[in-house]
Amino acid sequence: MIVALGGRPFTGKTTLARALAEALPGVLLDTAALRKVLFPNLVSAPPELNDWLYEGVLKAASWNLDTAPGTVIVLDGRPLTRNRDVLSLRRFASSLGHVLHIVECVCPDEVASVRARSAAAGAPDPLPRSKDAGTDPIPEPKVVVDTRQPLERCVSTALHAVSTSPGSEVASAFSESAPPYDQGL
Repeated sequence: MIVALGGRPFTGKTTLARALAEALPGVLLDTAALRKVLFPNLVSAPPELNDWLYEGVLKAASWNLDTAPGTVIVLDGRPLTRNRDVLSLRRFASSLGHVLHIVECVCPDEVASVRARSAAAGAPDPLPRSKDAGTDPIPEPKVVVDTRQPLERCVSTALHAVSTSPGSEVASAFSESAPPYDQGL
């Protein structure tokens, strides 16, 4: 099974991906972490490098799924805000014979605003003024998680959706009566 996190920048994808990988348990494949390891001095990656890193993460996903049956892959690699990226990921999962679950992280613009973060740091605005420039809504099927909620609630929402959907490999591990994910907070 593959669980892919999507959503606009600064909506909590990485935080939720880490927590989901721990809770499932699953293998977390994160392109940003890979970029930091391979290119520690790179501040901003060009699109070609991001594509190359994502291809590497998908190869790692394929290898893990092939060599360890029952492995759950948690992907934190693309925002999935372009239809072509979602369709490509669905074809990838299908070609491997695995179920794909997309978890879309959402929160209000005030919470996710890169401009606000950049302004607070004194950096120039890195984004176009239109928040939806170059993006598409993430198509169904997906589960939408409001990341303003406490992390344990976000994880529980995602786990419930993943475990109760048709073809889920973790359905036996989680049920509607299962206690919510709790990090001991």
